[in-house]
Amino acid sequence: MPLHAKKHHFIPQFLLRHFAGQRGKLVIHQVMSERRFNSSVGDVGHRNLGHSIYRPGQEPDHVSMEATMGNIEGEAATAVRELVQSRERAVPTHARHALAWLLALQRQRSRFLMHTVTKKIGAEDRGLSDEEIQTAMMGLISMHVIRPWLLRNDDDAYYKDQWNHLVSTLLSSDMHWSCYRPRGGGLLVSDNPVCLSGVVGTPPPEIPPAFFDHGVGIGFDNFRRLTVPLGSRLGVVISRDPQDASRLRVADFNRFTVFNSREFVAHAPEWPGTHPRLAQDLSELMMRQRMVAPAFLQDYAPGGRT
Repeated sequence: MPLHAKKHHFIPQFLLRHFAGQRGKLVIHQVMSERRFNSSVGDVGHRNLGHSIYRPGQEPDHVSMEATMGNIEGEAATAVRELVQSRERAVPTHARHALAWLLALQRQRSRFLMHTVTKKIGAEDRGLSDEEIQTAMMGLISMHVIRPWLLRNDDDAYYKDQWNHLVSTLLSSDMHWSCYRPRGGGLLVSDNPVCLSGVVGTPPPEIPPAFFDHGVGIGFDNFRRLTVPLGSRLGVVISRDPQDASRLRVADFNRFTVFNSREFVAHAPEWPGTHPRLAQDLSELMMRQRMVAPAFLQDYAPGGRT
């Protein structure tokens, strides 16, 4: 019997549990098909040995990345638990830091991002194996997220070694954090909790304006807002506009979640019955996403190479 977990989750299970129904069940809507099915929290948002490292002449390392990612997730889980128990709109400083690092991890370990990077460097044309590609992707996560996170409180470390672009952006004075607490709940979750939308400054002229709400054509320096679904009754809005959170409806929040999804959208089995209007919206949003996504998914096939 293996001493390590085979399922490596790229979406934290603690996050999915905040959206699950009784017995930890979820309804999964796949983005690029009309397939819908029931699943347990532990069976969604993972790849078998997806965070393993393979080095020539050595046994595969199935635990190192998982262990450190688990530590980042653990700090965020504690922060989310505190936010769930609180009724405040303000997000405490320690929670901002914990969530910022989780979002940096989620962004970097996105399976879609790994797919696009693999295509950009021509990995398959260069004859790299699946194991070599995955090891390289884990190296990027280690370089850009894990090492800076480990050094974040080290007074002797160089600033450049502690720096992460997304974390620096989210914790800057330009960004306004607020808890989003819809009275009736109804929030959705997807494979991508880093939901970028809107644009500030001069928009890229070659990108259709509607694409910005899909997280396309914008970067860390020019997105307007980042919405994070943390539970069916809790989200966080991080925006350059301090009034953004008070203007958003649940339908708006869910729209950003669906439009930033690349693999699946999920909710509790009882959610359509308790939120019939939002369920109707979801059908329409999924249809729109399936129409638009092929323009930027670059042949992404969940469960494929990466």
